Amino acid sequence: MAKKTFLLSLFLLFTGSLIFNLEVFAENHHFDGKSPSYSNCDGSVETKRSSYLKGPDNTNIGIVELRFSNACKTAWARITMFNPIAWPWKANAFVTRNTDGKKFSCESAGGNGEVINGQTFCFTPMVYDLDPRTSYASGMYYLPNSGAVFQTRTDSY
Repeated sequence: MAKKTFLLSLFLLFTGSLIFNLEVFAENHHFDGKSPSYSNCDGSVETKRSSYLKGPDNTNIGIVELRFSNACKTAWARITMFNPIAWPWKANAFVTRNTDGKKFSCESAGGNGEVINGQTFCFTPMVYDLDPRTSYASGMYYLPNSGAVFQTRTDSY
């Protein structure tokens, strides 16, 4: 009887520690982190959400879009500045999946790099975004090393 109790105690201790030590990991899907253009997901794209980016004088200087591929069921962010960026200012976009917090920027592999001098737009890699998953896009216009940052964010889709 003591041996059975001991074994049962060990079993409960082991399985209990498994239950309480579970970690939540980010989802990994085939298209996560892939370029929308190289994956041909941008062929069936719609802008699902957008938000204007306000500049230093509170006028609209750009737009941040949450793009969605009906074919791939993916989302990504794109920022488009209304005028080319002047050095040393920069702009960047981000896509964030709400269910697990997975986030990519234009600088992530699969994106096309942040917006720099003379450029007007950039896009992020994709996240899988099929319901019940949702994502949002955000963007910023900033002066590096100065603290000057102007930001916006879309609603989720």
